[in-house]
Amino acid sequence: MSTFAEFGYSTRNELSLRRVVPEIYTNPLSQLAAKDAEALLVKHFPLWVHNIISDPEFPQRRKLEMPLRRFEGELNDSKNNEVMAAVLSAGFKSKTLNPDKLPDSMPLRQRCAIVAHIDAWQEAYLCLEKDVVNILMTKLAELDNWIKLARSPGHEFIGMYSESA
Repeated sequence: MSTFAEFGYSTRNELSLRRVVPEIYTNPLSQLAAKDAEALLVKHFPLWVHNIISDPEFPQRRKLEMPLRRFEGELNDSKNNEVMAAVLSAGFKSKTLNPDKLPDSMPLRQRCAIVAHIDAWQEAYLCLEKDVVNILMTKLAELDNWIKLARSPGHEFIGMYSESA
């Protein structure tokens, strides 16, 4: 949830039926060098995942759902893993838990348990990130059009207004 705080959202319920787009893109992604476009997609990865899940009109959504479902399956299959359980628990409470950046306030015993079992999380997350970013990179022009639409007045809400309406 900390990723969404800069956009004014602190809970999952507040994000319901909303598109969330970073404002920093001065040039369309399709006009950037591939490594620069990829770096921006990685930087805002949680936003893209939210939009893929929330917006039926998100470009390449059907293709992008496959890596998301695989990741969800890995989380569920590993829910007894200390890291996966902590991430799932935090997510359901609209809290952020990045196992790669544990908060200092976390008890030492829990921090040690998470560090000891972090490999499963890192592998699953990096695989998800790579797969999603690779798919997005193949359709940057479509993503640019979606960004433009999502930023236009009246289109921040999903399903309430559409281009065809």
